[in-house]
Amino acid sequence: MGFRPERVPDPQRRPDASMDLLNNLRDTALDPSYPAVAAAGGGRRRGPVLLPALLVVGLLFGVALANQWRTAPAAAQERADLISRIATTEQHIDSLRAHTAELDQGIRELERAGGALTPAELERADTLAARVGTTAVTGPGVRVTLDDGTDASVQGSQVVDADLRMVANSLWANGAEAVAINGHRLSSRTAIRNAGDAITVDYRSVTRPYVIEAIGDARVLEDAFRRSEGGVWVEGLAQHYGVQWSIGRVGEVALPADPGLGVDRARTRR
Repeated sequence: MGFRPERVPDPQRRPDASMDLLNNLRDTALDPSYPAVAAAGGGRRRGPVLLPALLVVGLLFGVALANQWRTAPAAAQERADLISRIATTEQHIDSLRAHTAELDQGIRELERAGGALTPAELERADTLAARVGTTAVTGPGVRVTLDDGTDASVQGSQVVDADLRMVANSLWANGAEAVAINGHRLSSRTAIRNAGDAITVDYRSVTRPYVIEAIGDARVLEDAFRRSEGGVWVEGLAQHYGVQWSIGRVGEVALPADPGLGVDRARTRR
């Protein structure tokens, strides 16, 4: 059986001699020409190049800011002109709607005077006109007022279109004969939607506070609304988000007609 002779340490051999390769990589990590360039002042040569670059960048930012400052007044003026045109157009639309309502009333009076309908048919036509919103109506009812919370930083404190729809639908469901929001008569074709930060009723902007009026038995409407889904909804908004709301009985509510309800097509009944 053979044996392995013991290795006698060489007193002249360095302890890290086996790591010569790693030491060489560490010592020569930098390019040999780098120390020479640094010693010759190569690192200072970037200063003259960096300064013009910073000046160019600053000049570009200055030009951009100057252009923005010049265009800001023009943009503000355009916005003000647009708001003014919208307000003028809405006033013109209101005038046309009022004129349309007057013409509709004249047509109904002519129908009565002409004797084309029997008294029973006239009564039925008046009832249907009041229901669908083509004629103005008055009578006792309730008034519901909704407004944003006092703390605008609370998320959910702003009244939105869904809140108005909930109130209007609950009033209808509990016996309301006619409903209006901020004086705009509602019908089965009315659209209540959000448009940016505003709420529109039939594409007409309405502003806070939002007043929803309904004609019907005032006592029954008030009591039923408080217990209805709409009443629970707005009460939850008040408790959790600070939305302000109230409901009260009104001796006489006057609601205009919705002149947007025209006859698109008709046919004779056989």
